[in-house]
Amino acid sequence: MIDLLDKAIEFSNENITKFQFSTRNKYQSYSVGIYCSVLELSQSFSTLIENKNYTGSLSVYRTFLENYVDLKNLKNDSQYTDQLDHDNLSNLKKDLASAKSGNPFLKSIAKYADKKIPELTTDIKALKSSMVVKPLRIRGKFESANMENEYFGLYPKLCSEAHCSVSAILDRHFSLDIEKDIVEVIVNSKDSRDDFDYYLCNMAHQLMDAGALLCDILEDKRVNIYLSERDQIQKAVEEKHT
Repeated sequence: MIDLLDKAIEFSNENITKFQFSTRNKYQSYSVGIYCSVLELSQSFSTLIENKNYTGSLSVYRTFLENYVDLKNLKNDSQYTDQLDHDNLSNLKKDLASAKSGNPFLKSIAKYADKKIPELTTDIKALKSSMVVKPLRIRGKFESANMENEYFGLYPKLCSEAHCSVSAILDRHFSLDIEKDIVEVIVNSKDSRDDFDYYLCNMAHQLMDAGALLCDILEDKRVNIYLSERDQIQKAVEEKHT
């Protein structure tokens, strides 16, 4: 199944330079930037699986999925840029507040805190008052993208991996041999490729869909080419499992 993702990546790399957009248009620029991240993250995921470095790969998929959700929301509503701006301003304010409180890792920006925090507070307040849809948390973003099932079904697994939960640690590093009645400790398991078929197929499909979404946003006429590639991936998956 990694061949499907690699083919989708190759197609995307061949076509990405053909997109035309205005760098002065926030809606278009955010959309292109997010799509580029989607493509790069799919390449990172493929590299990890190809080299059997499975630990950490689902954390990459989680970031990929979050970017894909943002792109879907941008396609559905150009004002979703406000959500991205709010997230960005809020994070900047949190960093400055932490720097001001003495966080040694943010020492270099502490000198800007007194001036910038009030400015950011004003900007955030003004942005919130103008937003039709108030700031969304991650669940709300999935729901807005009509991906509730992914949020409740897939996303928790990805978060479990990213946060190194006990279940993820046990799944990665311990294997019960019933016949020998022993528990084996595993490091860098090399027998997990088939376990990732679902993610590989999903990512290949979503990468092609992301290209189609960007075509719609930029009014690029190649949208049907991306949709055709996406449908071929779907057909290949169905044939393999029938």
